[in-house]
Amino acid sequence: MTRHRVIRPVPVRAQAACGPVQAIARIRLTSGLWCQAFEQSIRDIPAVRSAVRVIGDVDYELRLECPDLAHLGGALTNLRACRGTEVASTVLVTREVEGLGRRARSIADWRTTPRPRQTRSA
Repeated sequence: MTRHRVIRPVPVRAQAACGPVQAIARIRLTSGLWCQAFEQSIRDIPAVRSAVRVIGDVDYELRLECPDLAHLGGALTNLRACRGTEVASTVLVTREVEGLGRRARSIADWRTTPRPRQTRSA
């Protein structure tokens, strides 16, 4: 005699009750998509709070903020709908590390900072 296990879905109202969520989505672009076109398309997705272009196994990391998990699912659907994109991975942010309030200099800032003079010794 085999027993069948019934898996019951989580009610939608329970998912919405979890409250605001933050996530990081890692995006890979196909070779035919221009960065400018992708960047313009993510400006129309309200959940995208910030984006950085990176070099590595993905092309972009996006910071997303949504009122609940259902809206996060919608934001990810919108990202997947951008032609030429692949959502490589998504992680939920559980907390931010405190005490890191200093702004890191971007690469563009490095050029504006004068280099210290190097002197040659005789």
